[in-house]
Amino acid sequence: MKQKLSLFDYFHIVAFIMFVSFTAIFISFIAYQTYTRFEKDAQKLQIEYLDSKKKMLQNEVARFVDYINIKRVQAYAQTQDMVKLRVKEAHKFANDLYMKYKDIKTDEQIQEIIIEALRTLRYENGKGYYFITRLDGVEMLFSDKPQMEGKNMLPLQNSEGRYIVKGMIDVVKSSNEGFYEYAWSKPEEVREDFKKITFLKLFEPYGWIIGTGLYLDDLEVKAKVEIANDENRLQFDKDNNNYIFIGEWSGLSLTYPSKNKNMYHVTDKNGKLIVQELIETAQNGGGFVEYVMPPLRGERNINKLSYVVGIPDWHWYVGAGIFLEDVDHEIAKLEKEIKQELQKTIFSIVLLVLSFSIVLVFFYLYLSRKIKRDFKTFTEFFDSLSNKDEIIDLKSIKFREFDELARHANTMLQAKLAINKNLAQYKKIVSNSDDLLALIDTNYVYLAISEGYLQFFNKPKEEILGHSMPELFGEQYFEENLKKSSDRVLGGESFENEYWVKSAEGMRYLHTKYFPYASEEDGSIEAYTVSARDITEKKANEDRLIASEKELEFLAHNDALTGLPNRIFLNDRISHAIKNSVRHNSLLAICFIDLDNFKKINDSFGHSYGDDILQQVAMRVQEVIRSSDTLSRIGGDEFILLIENIKSNVEISAIIGKIQNVFVQPFMCKEQKFFLSASIGISVYPDHGLESETLIKNADAAMYKAKDLGKNTYAFYTIDMTIASYERIGMENALREAIKEKQFLVYYQPQINLQTGKVIGAEALIRWNHPSEGILAPGRFIGFAEETRLIIDIGSFILRQAAIDLVGLQKEGMGDFKVSVNISGVQIEYSDFLLTLKNIIAETQINPSSLEMEVTESFIMNDPQRWIELLQSMKRLGVSIAIDDFGTGHSSLSYLRKLPINKLKVDMSFVKDIPEQEDACAIVNSIINLARNMKMSTLAEGIETKEQETYLATHECEEGQGYLYAKPMNLKDFKQWLKTRT
Repeated sequence: MKQKLSLFDYFHIVAFIMFVSFTAIFISFIAYQTYTRFEKDAQKLQIEYLDSKKKMLQNEVARFVDYINIKRVQAYAQTQDMVKLRVKEAHKFANDLYMKYKDIKTDEQIQEIIIEALRTLRYENGKGYYFITRLDGVEMLFSDKPQMEGKNMLPLQNSEGRYIVKGMIDVVKSSNEGFYEYAWSKPEEVREDFKKITFLKLFEPYGWIIGTGLYLDDLEVKAKVEIANDENRLQFDKDNNNYIFIGEWSGLSLTYPSKNKNMYHVTDKNGKLIVQELIETAQNGGGFVEYVMPPLRGERNINKLSYVVGIPDWHWYVGAGIFLEDVDHEIAKLEKEIKQELQKTIFSIVLLVLSFSIVLVFFYLYLSRKIKRDFKTFTEFFDSLSNKDEIIDLKSIKFREFDELARHANTMLQAKLAINKNLAQYKKIVSNSDDLLALIDTNYVYLAISEGYLQFFNKPKEEILGHSMPELFGEQYFEENLKKSSDRVLGGESFENEYWVKSAEGMRYLHTKYFPYASEEDGSIEAYTVSARDITEKKANEDRLIASEKELEFLAHNDALTGLPNRIFLNDRISHAIKNSVRHNSLLAICFIDLDNFKKINDSFGHSYGDDILQQVAMRVQEVIRSSDTLSRIGGDEFILLIENIKSNVEISAIIGKIQNVFVQPFMCKEQKFFLSASIGISVYPDHGLESETLIKNADAAMYKAKDLGKNTYAFYTIDMTIASYERIGMENALREAIKEKQFLVYYQPQINLQTGKVIGAEALIRWNHPSEGILAPGRFIGFAEETRLIIDIGSFILRQAAIDLVGLQKEGMGDFKVSVNISGVQIEYSDFLLTLKNIIAETQINPSSLEMEVTESFIMNDPQRWIELLQSMKRLGVSIAIDDFGTGHSSLSYLRKLPINKLKVDMSFVKDIPEQEDACAIVNSIINLARNMKMSTLAEGIETKEQETYLATHECEEGQGYLYAKPMNLKDFKQWLKTRT
């Protein structure tokens, strides 16, 4: 037989030749490819890097221009919204005045009332005003240019040749209201092309156009300043000091590096007019400009490339630039890095190939010797195997090593086939799996189980394998919970199931899969496999997630403190109730409930007390309202009750009565009693509004009416409440104008010593010299001034003017007495009155002993401890103190004796009934005796008859004032009156 070739000798030679050839070719190819790629990458890098920098500049400039456009759109929308809102308010104000007076005044009178009311209304720091134009073009109101009123404005043209008033008339004729934009001039401006946005609305009763307008650029100024000072947006590459720059076409720079400087004639070192070229490029659509950067504020004097675009209507250019030296440095740096990387790559490859070659040679030699040495061992091993199944054809073997191996391999085939069946079974069970795996036969006996199964039940393998499921779980549990699933899978069905199982650690929730196990011979079901996974934690997380979602859903529509519906839920219920009211022709009511003086609980005891009280209020009210009605809390101490399906206001009053009764009993919190009441405002659908917002707003207005009626009551909405609201707006604007224009006057009413008849003082009283209504008494405006806190400025004016006037009288030899000035509690609450008093004394150089401060009894009792400290500080300055309207409030004698008071003023409501009525006399006598015992003087107000004067003097009242002596007078008349007394 021919000697066969040795595989190992043949392979040694071939492998060596192939390895050496491959290594040489591979190293040469890698070196060539590396050098070629470096050359191409370097050229491509220069082009792409500069392009990327240009693209970056374009993107940064485009981003900033987008930001500017957003700011402009916001300014435009803000202007539109503002003028529309103002005209809507003015139109409703005019309509309410018309409806109020149409049956009691002539059209001419009503028109005059409306015009004068709107004339005083200003907004936007006085820039915004209203105008009224008739549909025939005659100007009825032009607050800014009253000389134009009464003239026909139809021929009026602007700089564009447009007939402005005719255009306005066309707008309202086509749709009754709308926006109108045109170019117009500004006061003290040469240009006449300022864009003005107006909103117009037809007032049908008189064929009027009511409108107002604002200049767009006035609101854009804020946006321009914000843009030019937004340093975070202007700087986009801090490492290289790259930034966005902005300038005007006039050459004025608005940003770094030459902010607020005119750079129009600045040149670089080559004589190029940099800013002029930037402006020209921006005006022509934008582009790139290359120049040498001047050394501004430390800037480098090197080549720079900038991209610039224009914003024509703002006359702005916006750009960004990079220093080309930085680009060259970056490119060179990248090229160097690439070259170094390629060199490292080549060196690493060569080193790797050589290292691999050495290792491979040693490994190859070692393996060859090992294979030869171990081959005989394998032969002996194969000889020990038997039960050959199929013989290998030895003639097909080329190499003698495998020829011998094949002989012995044939002997192991039979043994391999014999174990295949057992191996298949064991592959079904993965003993090291965390899942619960088991193989169970048709008699419910365990054939195989996983380690996880044993750990779950905490039992040794011997107590489960070979035992049945009824033995493990108990006969009853098996029959009730497991047998049905076992029979299903033994019937050939595969399925999944989830259930609770008692484990060694207690009840656990399992997700279980069942698979039938069929015989490979005939396909019959021999057993089934169970694969179970413990998902107890997963199920718990899912349950918690479901609970959280329900809680979030609840909080989205309910108040977190009381659990009542919130405003969102309430609006939905009101909308639904309105639909039902329309369908069933019924009424619904919105009741706005505000707790009286609730703030004192939070201020005195803390918010924990207040929150507890609010929860109690919610519970009590819910117990007395109908199940069909909805109580909601909209914030603070404010609640809204929706009452549905009612036919008359009588039903509403009955429900409100039940609500008021819940406040009869005190509320308890931490053994502390609290007595509360509520003011309730009511609006009714459809009489007082057709949608949710209007009904709530009107109910709110009615609630304030209930507050004005003394609290602890309720009031239904009336149209007068809205009119009063607008009148308050007009009053506030008029008062602010009066303060600004110094329309207030100080009148003086003398105070007399009842025993000697000598003038011992004068009370300073405020009067308003109204431009259209003449002199107004304080009763017309003081209450509102206190409500709006304008009394702070008015009170300072009275005190300063009274001091100035008294010092003047003293210099003329007529001021040997005190001047008495009233102080409002609002001045104390919301300003540093003591500092104001000190400054006025220092400013006017008045002797403090010539000043008497009058404070009302009711204000003192609101916070007596605070007033005690304040009045003591005032007393230390040298001024005297008097309590005004004494007897009309609720004084506490325990506090009254601590107050540093010089005088009690007896209120005129008691003086007017003496000496005829005994109860009035008794009260006056008590006040006089109280003052005398506390070492205070008394002054009676409102003395009008000699009988009153005689009674008071007889009962030892020291001082008095009233019409018996003189009415309040201006300074000129007061001087004349004083001269007649000397």
